[in-house]
Amino acid sequence: MIKFLSKKIFNFVILLLLIIQIFFYIYNKKPSFDNFSQKNVTVENFSSIVLGKSGITKIGSEKLNKIDNENIYLEGNSYLENKEYKIYGKNISIKLKEEISISNEPVKVINSMGTLKAKGFKNLGYEGRIIFEGEIEFVINK
Repeated sequence: MIKFLSKKIFNFVILLLLIIQIFFYIYNKKPSFDNFSQKNVTVENFSSIVLGKSGITKIGSEKLNKIDNENIYLEGNSYLENKEYKIYGKNISIKLKEEISISNEPVKVINSMGTLKAKGFKNLGYEGRIIFEGEIEFVINK
């Protein structure tokens, strides 16, 4: 009788554990119709090196906001540096695929010839051109 009762209890416990396992499986299963939204990535006091078709560029800012896989926004005091120039400005948008960086804030550019200050800029990295906006002041190195 004890053997029969213990066998029934053992079978009941195994059946109960199996039912609990099935319940957890069904409860934790995510429906395929759920929508997942991509959230923006933000990094503070950011500095990194970017390799593009135009070469290696070091970028940094107080706050980096990743808009999507092809666009980033350097918020606050920011910089772009490569072997030819250093650009210091604020709130710089970068299109990674086209290698274009833009800012409508005051900018300071330093290169081997001197220092340039402007009201804004558009850097066409792949073409090797920088277009400046507003009043421009250029001081030649001595």
